[in-house]
Amino acid sequence: MGEKGESRLRRLTHAIYAGDRMVNFRPFFLLSLGFGLGIFCCFFLGIGALWLDLLLLPVAACTLLFLKRKCAAALLFACLVFALFTLGTLSFAMRIAAFERVPATEGNCAVRGVVEEVGRTEETDVFTFGSLTVVCESGEHFETDYRVQVFVYGETGAAPLSAGTVAVFEAEMQTYDVCSYGRLNSSAVIGRIRYRAFVGAEEFYVIEERGEDIFSAVRGRVGEVLFQSMDEESAALSYAMLTGNSGFMEEELLQNFRYGGIAHIFAVSGLHIGIIAGLLYALCKKLRVRPYISLPVIAAVLIFYSGVCGFSPSSLRAVVMCLVPMLASAFGKNCDRLNSVSVAALVVLLIDPVFLFSIGFQLSLAAAAGIILLGGNLSRLLARVRFIPKKISSALSVAFSAQMCTFPFLIDAFGYTSGLSLLLNLLFIPVISAVFSVLFAFTAAACVFPSAAVWLLYLPSYLLRIAVLPITLVEFDVLLICGFSFGGLTALWLLLCWLMTDKINLRPVLRGCACGILCGVLTVCMVFYNLPVGCDAVMTVHSYYGSNLLLLRVGGETHLIAAGMPDEKHVETLFLKEGIRSLDGVIVLAAPRDINTAVPVLLSHASFDTLYVPASAGFPDAFQTVDVVAPHGFFYLGETPACFTGENALYLNICGAGAVVAADEQAELPRCDLLLAPAPSDAFSACAPSLSVYFEKAEGNLSVYSAGDLQIGWKNGIISVKRAR
Repeated sequence: MGEKGESRLRRLTHAIYAGDRMVNFRPFFLLSLGFGLGIFCCFFLGIGALWLDLLLLPVAACTLLFLKRKCAAALLFACLVFALFTLGTLSFAMRIAAFERVPATEGNCAVRGVVEEVGRTEETDVFTFGSLTVVCESGEHFETDYRVQVFVYGETGAAPLSAGTVAVFEAEMQTYDVCSYGRLNSSAVIGRIRYRAFVGAEEFYVIEERGEDIFSAVRGRVGEVLFQSMDEESAALSYAMLTGNSGFMEEELLQNFRYGGIAHIFAVSGLHIGIIAGLLYALCKKLRVRPYISLPVIAAVLIFYSGVCGFSPSSLRAVVMCLVPMLASAFGKNCDRLNSVSVAALVVLLIDPVFLFSIGFQLSLAAAAGIILLGGNLSRLLARVRFIPKKISSALSVAFSAQMCTFPFLIDAFGYTSGLSLLLNLLFIPVISAVFSVLFAFTAAACVFPSAAVWLLYLPSYLLRIAVLPITLVEFDVLLICGFSFGGLTALWLLLCWLMTDKINLRPVLRGCACGILCGVLTVCMVFYNLPVGCDAVMTVHSYYGSNLLLLRVGGETHLIAAGMPDEKHVETLFLKEGIRSLDGVIVLAAPRDINTAVPVLLSHASFDTLYVPASAGFPDAFQTVDVVAPHGFFYLGETPACFTGENALYLNICGAGAVVAADEQAELPRCDLLLAPAPSDAFSACAPSLSVYFEKAEGNLSVYSAGDLQIGWKNGIISVKRAR
């Protein structure tokens, strides 16, 4: 029997897999995986991750020698994978080292810089200065090409600054660390933003005006044309769709898009790049432009457009994924879609390895991989259902596949995902895709012919208002999936998704058994990961730049203690992640004026009936829906005895162990077993705690800033601390 006959017989009789092998060889996927693993291992192990090369390369070589007689090519490829692993490790280590070498500074500084980016939120203007000269209060000074993000309080638009402006200001500078609150500060590292400051609009002194770079100039031109020719809401929507900058949108409207699971239309990605590439391809075909001319032109336009959008990871990934098939087609080669995604990921990570930890890159890559891996199988299954038209089955498979793979990333990053997103994406995305095609073409024409901009943008403005009308009329925060997280179990979820694809050639029975076992393991692990099993009482400690929040769960009741001013976005994410809709009681350790500010922020995300304040504070009962209790001495938070020890400190007796929560330094505090405070201080020495947990940076001590959210458990008089989910 010849080789072909043996191969056919093996396909028919092999008990484990169907086809010539279990997994088809995809070189670019393995190369990209090797580079990404190098970055990932370097994050946890530092430069010591290089030792893994010395350990794993001999193992891989011996395995290849054992499995194949002619393995020179395979051994060479294995060496290439490990070389990329090494390159990923070194590139990430060098990127982080470069960020940390920039001098850290705290306190009042005089700063001279050039405005490189202009942004806006609902409350403040945000200016990003580069080419900095910093003079510290101590007299030390330095220059750096890293940047500072300046938040301007006061009336928005009051600061006389634009891109290219050289200005001087004085402010209290704060330094961004590589890691904060248990996570890599990826946005700061990627944006080369080392500092932040808060400045009044009148405190800038303008020195000169310089020209903008071409990307900023085009972005500014687009914004100018849109806001002069459309109503404000339509202009903000259009600008967000075209550039990915949603800072000009009303926060409530933007949040409704997020709750509906369709806010990805404001992150320039495959949807936008694919539409633009399609328009350009159709135009070139109509004009009969030859491929060797049209391909460079399309590539140049797409890369330039990505630059206008700030070279975001999603736009870069989409551009590479769009160009790879076009290049392969131009050279008469078939292009495997999984290899295309892998090439795109590798190119983006080569540009900046920190993109691996950017949620935008993760969601973009997961969505593309989900469509490629799961979309084909699901589409074929739906095609067997007679009453479902082919176009609907195809759209349904694409939407469901993308959401399956992005599900754990959304839950962990934002605390929720929308239960309506599948339906809304099926109904809304085809409509918004058509609107975006018209908007892009007419906005480009309006930028070229500004005198006709009002007439040119009338049609896209009208279509956009009709398209988003249902989103503005309906609230989508009623069907949110939240209250749990995945953490490291995301890997098991993605493995389950991979087992269900046609990329692994398992027999149906084995595939079903493997998926069933993995589902069981994932379910058990999720229960243990998300539920406080075996504790009499649990307190989770959360912090984000002064928004210090503690959730105490005892006897089926949940109480919130705020040891600082709650930040609205931090509160929203925390409550969604913890599945909190109501609280049994709230304590805000702050001055009366700050309590008045904090309570509405908390009420906007969870209901509660009782607010506890110290009797000595003289807090007025000004809330209609909240009962303000000002106890003298001990009172009870559910089953837990508590007592105020001043306006900004609280003593708790949790399962027989004393705990003190302090919002700032206190002159007199009782002895306790557990201390929770902003930062180490001699003022807390009288507490003599067995365990101290700090909210902010505390060298050599346990802190939320360095470790991330913490879970403290009480069981049989023993206090245990671990990383919260």
